[in-house]
Amino acid sequence: MRVVRPSFVVLILCACALGAGVVAQQRGPDPEPPTRGAAPPSALRPLVAGPNGGVATGHPLVTSAALEVLLKGGNAFDAGAASMLVGGVVEQDLYSLGGEGLVLVYPVREKKVTSINGQGWAPKAVDVDWYLSRGKTVAGAGLDPAVVPGTLHATLTVLELWGTQSFETVAARAIEYARDGFPLRQSTADTIRRQREFMRQWPGNERTWLKPDGSLYAAGDTIRLPDLARTLTRMVEAERAAKGRGRAAGIVAARDRFYKGDIAREMVAFLQQHKAPFDLSDFAEYTARLEEPASTTYRGLTVYKHGFTSQGPVLLQTLNILEQFDVAAMTHDSADYVHTVTEAMKLAYADRDTYYADTAFVQVPAEGLLSKAYAKERAALINPRQASKSFIAGDPLPHDSKVKTWPFAKFHVADGTASAGAPPAAAAGPDRDLLSRGLDSAGVSKDTTHMAIIDKAGNVFDSTPSGGWITGAVILGDTGIGMSVRGEQFWLDKSRAAQIRPRSRPRYTLTPSLVFRDGHPLMALGTPGGDNQDQTILQAFLNIVEFRDRWYPNLHSALEWPRFQTLHFHGSFWPHEAGFNKLNLEATIPDPVFNELKARGHDVSRLRTFGMSGCATTVMIDPNTKSRLAGADPRRDCYAVAY
Repeated sequence: MRVVRPSFVVLILCACALGAGVVAQQRGPDPEPPTRGAAPPSALRPLVAGPNGGVATGHPLVTSAALEVLLKGGNAFDAGAASMLVGGVVEQDLYSLGGEGLVLVYPVREKKVTSINGQGWAPKAVDVDWYLSRGKTVAGAGLDPAVVPGTLHATLTVLELWGTQSFETVAARAIEYARDGFPLRQSTADTIRRQREFMRQWPGNERTWLKPDGSLYAAGDTIRLPDLARTLTRMVEAERAAKGRGRAAGIVAARDRFYKGDIAREMVAFLQQHKAPFDLSDFAEYTARLEEPASTTYRGLTVYKHGFTSQGPVLLQTLNILEQFDVAAMTHDSADYVHTVTEAMKLAYADRDTYYADTAFVQVPAEGLLSKAYAKERAALINPRQASKSFIAGDPLPHDSKVKTWPFAKFHVADGTASAGAPPAAAAGPDRDLLSRGLDSAGVSKDTTHMAIIDKAGNVFDSTPSGGWITGAVILGDTGIGMSVRGEQFWLDKSRAAQIRPRSRPRYTLTPSLVFRDGHPLMALGTPGGDNQDQTILQAFLNIVEFRDRWYPNLHSALEWPRFQTLHFHGSFWPHEAGFNKLNLEATIPDPVFNELKARGHDVSRLRTFGMSGCATTVMIDPNTKSRLAGADPRRDCYAVAY
């Protein structure tokens, strides 16, 4: 296998910057917090634009790997596969190759958007009774909340169906970084330090994430992951052996070795040794599902998301509600603007927590939930002068031609802030600062990453992969694979639609987005952030499409503006606590806005500048010039390039 040395990437990037106009940005130290209410500064990062392609991801090495593939003649799907593989090596505080990969693709030749659901499923041996009878929960660490790793199936499915290159080619950087090492970033080093107690329970985790003498890696240290390199190399060997049958057959052989061959047998043997309820068929029969995306229109644009097995349609429902208001006429981040967007999100979240579930098991009233008439009914519930404290799901069934009954519980909380009549967890609520920083209710860091890519032909790849984190994921023997704990997003409650079932997928938070205008791709957009993902995406989307004159042409500016965040929902992560009526504002939203929102009844708190969980990354095709624009959020070390 030919490996390109790291210096070659530097030469590529430098050459492009001089000859083809690549513009990239590096995150510096966090800026000093300004006076509350100070106007946002000019963009902290320069315009990133080019005629050929754009890439924006959560890590500079991931962005450079995708760019390298594009510069060598690969398309957006080849580059997307490379980014998923490299991210699964170098971003393991946020995502690993034992996690899940959720993808939207737009191949120009097909002229349609396809959703690839690479969310892993639960083993066939478990259901709600299995957990309750054993006194177990799906709390997010160890093997109890484990689901089959889905991201490699999704990645290789994209490569097989829409790519042009081999697995060996797109995996070269990931294998090199795992085998020879890469510099550890600060957030990964911090995560390893926080997980020392968990690692003591699992020797494979200690062997992977600590130095041979048991000491900690520091930021900037080179870390090597030889077990993971061997796993990927074995997949390359399987591809080589099958290459005579064609490119696609080779990719399938690589995937099958992981899910059906010796790698799978080693993973299952480890799981069974530790009494986890998996057998080989749970891996061998797993597939990433190809699905029709959910979509809606908003003021002439079409927005695509994953379907109702994800939280993605919560964005679509919110946009349908906001279409009933003149958002552009409101001053950006004014009290009216923040209040209206927040109240719309509250309504959509009540429906999310009631109706969304694995569509292989639950007949979700998708048509009704996305009906414009239903949205008009929901919008009429918004009081422009008073924050709602209720958490009441709507009734979309009259607007749905297929689903006429709903057999599961509906959330109906008249006042989520009152102790009487509210579930104990909802009354208490999680620590708002934990949620704003992407931590679960136990203060454990669990987050995600995102990759957005547009190539010269106009192919679009957008993915939000996550899971299999250093935090809570058990390394499976000598494979280097950290087992996803996404099962923590199931409910252990038979009255809930999103309950755990044999071979079901949790209603996941990961939520890539594509936006089209007049049938042509305009933008790919996504972010980490757990339950906050669609709030970040919503605000970035509105910044870009409703307030274009304030940022164009520098996308970075639209991603830097202050953000706000409602916690008015049940957390997707176990134990599903709620933060009813809580509203967080970043520091640069003015004090008069803060005070007015408080007067309208919101339970408002301040976060530091750029303190919100999330890191929006986006690429778009400028409708006027056809240039590829790219942008990355300053809230984390996300990185954007164009060429």
